[in-house]
Formats: sequence, C-alpha cells, structure tokens
Amino acid sequence: MTTRRGTILTAAALALAVAGCAGSADPGAQDTPTPPATGPSTSTAPEDQPDAEPDSAPTPAPAVATVRPGAPDGVTGEDVAAVAGDDPRELQVVTFGSSTCPVVPTDVTWDAGADVLRITLSGTDEYTRPCTMDLVPTTSVVELPDDAPDASGLTVDLRTGTTVVP
Repeated sequence: MTTRRGTILTAAALALAVAGCAGSADPGAQDTPTPPATGPSTSTAPEDQPDAEPDSAPTPAPAVATVRPGAPDGVTGEDVAAVAGDDPRELQVVTFGSSTCPVVPTDVTWDAGADVLRITLSGTDEYTRPCTMDLVPTTSVVELPDDAPDASGLTVDLRTGTTVVP
C-alpha cells in the first residue's frame, strides 16, 4: 500500500509541476488582466506646459565679427591670448574653456590715454544651460575701434593681464 501511495503522490507532484510550467499559447499574453484606467489622464502634453525660458548666453561685443572653435596657428598653452588677424584691423582673441559655453569678448574699448585696448571677457556663470567640463580654445575675431591703431604691436588688457600683440 505504501508503494501505491508513493506512486500517487509522485504522480500528483508531477502533474502540479507540469501545470505550473504551462503558459498561454500567445507568448505576449498576460496571465493576469490589467485593470482599465479610470479617471482623466494625469500626463501633461508639451503644449500644456508653460514656456520655458530659452537658453541664454553672454552677448558678444558688437565689435566681435565671428566666434569659432579652435586657435590660430602658433597659439599654444591654456592662457588667454591676442594675436593679429589676417586684416590689420582685426584682432584674434583666444580663450580657453567649455566648448558649449565659450568665453567671448563682451566689451571692447580703446583707452587712448593709456594707449591700451581693453577687452572684457564673459564667464561661464553667464550661461543658463549646462556647460561641458572640457577645456578647448575658442577664437573670437574682434574688429578694432576706429581710433585704435592696427593690431600688430597693439597693447591689449585681457583677463590675465596686459600683453603686446606680436
């Protein structure tokens, strides 16, 4: 009788195991139904959200003709530099910082009394968007004020001090 009882228990256990492994014929079907959503949707469509402020960045000085990534030939190091441009009335100001939030000249003035071109540079804190933490050169081509001499030999006051343009 114990053999018969053991056989029955083994058969029952096997039947339960097989039943537990059985699934739906549709592999994407769910075993438990999902209750239907009730009430209004709580998602907000983009057009329902208030307008976010656009990214702001410092405004380059009106004298800045172009801003481009990279440095002109001959500029090395990681300090702010000023070099003469192709046109004698242009100055190339090279800054180093974030590629997504470049430092640019925001004010360019000629101080005739001191015989110095003063250039104010922006900072990354003036950006409202996230800035990358890379260190790359950016070149801003500055058109010299009418009363300033040509770029070659010009004394320029930058963030890092005063330099003479080669």
